[in-house]
Amino acid sequence: MERHAGCALLAVHLTVGRWSGADPESLAFVLQILAADSPWPKAGIRIRTEPLALKCRRCGREFQPDELDLACPACRSTEVDITRGKDVYLDSLDIDEPV
Repeated sequence: MERHAGCALLAVHLTVGRWSGADPESLAFVLQILAADSPWPKAGIRIRTEPLALKCRRCGREFQPDELDLACPACRSTEVDITRGKDVYLDSLDIDEPV
């Protein structure tokens, strides 16, 4: 934000993967507490949850599993890689630039 001196931070947009280990509600709560002691105490926190997506190593199919069944629906292999839903990342910042 140093490059945007004089700007107001309106909102922080985050993506939280379903299997990231981060709880979106807890994360929002902590970020609101931190924002209260920052130059941007009114900045909003917007969190999008990303579903889990897997790719089967055996047949190559990509799929979104049921919570308790991680086997590939095509070949029933359990040899899968997580392709989405395990990370937490910053999507964007909304800023209000001075006129």
